[in-house]
Amino acid sequence: MKKFAKKFACLLLTASMMVSLQGCSVLKEILAEPTEREYAGEFKPEWSGDSTYGESDPTESETTEETEETEETEATKGTSKQPTKAPSGKYIKTSDELTYPDHVPSFDEVHPKHQPGSLKDSDAVARLNEVEKTILKTSVACYVDADILFENPEKVGLGNITADKAWGDVTIPVSKYPEKKAFYEKQRDLLLEIDYETLKGDDRLCYDKLLYDIEEDIYVYSYTAFEYYTMIFNSLVGPQSEVLFLLDVFTFENVKDAENYILVLKDIDRYYDQMCEYEETRAKYGFASSEESYEAAAVTFDNLVKQKNDCFLYQSFEERLDKIKGLSSSDRERLIKENEDAMKNVVFPEFEECAKRMRALKDAGGRDAGLSEYRGGDAYLATLSRIQTNSGRSIPDTIQLLDKEIRSVEKEMSALMKNRSAWKDEYNSHRYSKGTVNQNLDFLVNAVKKDFPKIPAHDYYLMEVPKVFEDSFSPAAYLGFHLDNFDSNVIIVNNRNVDKDYGVTCAHEAYPGHMFQSLYTRSQTKHVYMYVVASTGYKEGWATYCENYSMRYFSGNGMSDAAKYVKADNDLSLLLSTRVDYGIHAEGWDLDACVKYLNNHGMFVSKSSFKRFYTLLVTDPCYYAKYGMGYLGTKNVMENIKAQFPKASDQQIHTAYLSSLTGTFEQIEANMKKTLK
Repeated sequence: MKKFAKKFACLLLTASMMVSLQGCSVLKEILAEPTEREYAGEFKPEWSGDSTYGESDPTESETTEETEETEETEATKGTSKQPTKAPSGKYIKTSDELTYPDHVPSFDEVHPKHQPGSLKDSDAVARLNEVEKTILKTSVACYVDADILFENPEKVGLGNITADKAWGDVTIPVSKYPEKKAFYEKQRDLLLEIDYETLKGDDRLCYDKLLYDIEEDIYVYSYTAFEYYTMIFNSLVGPQSEVLFLLDVFTFENVKDAENYILVLKDIDRYYDQMCEYEETRAKYGFASSEESYEAAAVTFDNLVKQKNDCFLYQSFEERLDKIKGLSSSDRERLIKENEDAMKNVVFPEFEECAKRMRALKDAGGRDAGLSEYRGGDAYLATLSRIQTNSGRSIPDTIQLLDKEIRSVEKEMSALMKNRSAWKDEYNSHRYSKGTVNQNLDFLVNAVKKDFPKIPAHDYYLMEVPKVFEDSFSPAAYLGFHLDNFDSNVIIVNNRNVDKDYGVTCAHEAYPGHMFQSLYTRSQTKHVYMYVVASTGYKEGWATYCENYSMRYFSGNGMSDAAKYVKADNDLSLLLSTRVDYGIHAEGWDLDACVKYLNNHGMFVSKSSFKRFYTLLVTDPCYYAKYGMGYLGTKNVMENIKAQFPKASDQQIHTAYLSSLTGTFEQIEANMKKTLK
């Protein structure tokens, strides 16, 4: 499976703050963040103004009433049925050289029950550590991953990773699938020799996660078609959208670091050639994307090429050289020259080549299609959903849960609106922020102490977003940089996009969100695997839950009705976009169906305003699912535990949650019950 899409893609674990926060900010751009909604028969409140997204087209944004008695819209009919064929009645023709699943497996097929092994106590722990180290080496197999994730990779068993092939490989050739499957089957069998009952603490949690993830890999490597369902060079979230920013993250402590960085630049030629070859092979096998998507990808490369002579990385490189103690003037001059040569003669020419190769694919005759339009696409979606959303829930059950939660949020908003005169002034004037990023973080680090566990002593530093990214980057983001050092946390700041709710953004990224969770997890386990391969659904679910929870710290009135409405409004946007994601890939919704569905829920979008984001969703399956279902998974675990342990404080519940580490939501809830009983 291609490296960047795989759950073990460690590079994306570090870069995910760009994708994640881009996701969060795009949500608000795509579905608007109005002060009200028209839904379930409700009317706009008296104080509202124009809050439509983009350019409204009245002929395309008709709304229909949805009452409690009429919960199903045209777009949602049949959502509980598992797809058994393409919605069009015929699958897109793809190559018979590839292998495809003939059904969607049940959870028990992928994760069967096992008999206990015989290895006990210290022998069991030794075996667990052996398998963990093997899997970790497979996960962090290239210089870029290792250098960003760890200050001292060799201390976690990742030595001898050179910068010659700095970016590793993009994909696993389909010819290697049987070999990869056999590798994971061997690791599974080694784990199954352990007597699970003799494991304690984080050893047991690591075993649970390792076995679950390995069994997912075994299934993934059973079908070669899984390699080709999705496009690499998505114009909105493809690797080209963040590569320059990522290059700015590398730090130099000595001359060797700077020389290795130049090797990273030079290897972009090979690495991006591989990605182009992947797109070409994908088209050859019948999975070609649309002419518009290839052109959009080409334009992203055009925009990179425009920076050839005035890229922020030239100055950034020199500034990083300044931090090398004792750097000679001759070495400095040499390195600057080599860096400029690599940028101008390797990096930017490679981007120019990528643009040409993407445009050459415009005649492939493809189209952007949901996964349900492909043979085996329903099984791939089920797998992707399990991995990305951090849950073993089936697609029909996921959709059913989403529909139920959407109705619940709309009902809550409707009830709140009945008393809107009492809280409208607070709502309209609310400002969930203490000012700058430092002011918000200084406030939050103390505010959360009563509700969340203690985290280790740590430091962080702020990194300004390069000007070229200011218009598209979120107000703030967290980068889990050098995870073997509690003082290497990076908060990325974009002052251009700061809004009145900047405080809850800081809560999402830092306290008690991403940075808090990362620090706590690292302090609670000796198993590096547990924090290097944490699911995006787990991380974003926690951070979104914390964003909502933190509103009470800023409102000055706890979770007042105004704050509850802000939270419900955010929840609805996230859940509806997640529902559209599944609608496209599980039920074959086209652009018209998506727009109709959103407008039925008061989102006021038109085909023209939604087209860009429809393209994102159709070309990147589960993009919003990992955020929406991650949040819903976290929220539901918290609610279930509170119902079962009504005397437990929020601090006790949050501590039990985080101490369960980064397994699936099902595993987390089971472990919390043991902790709190």
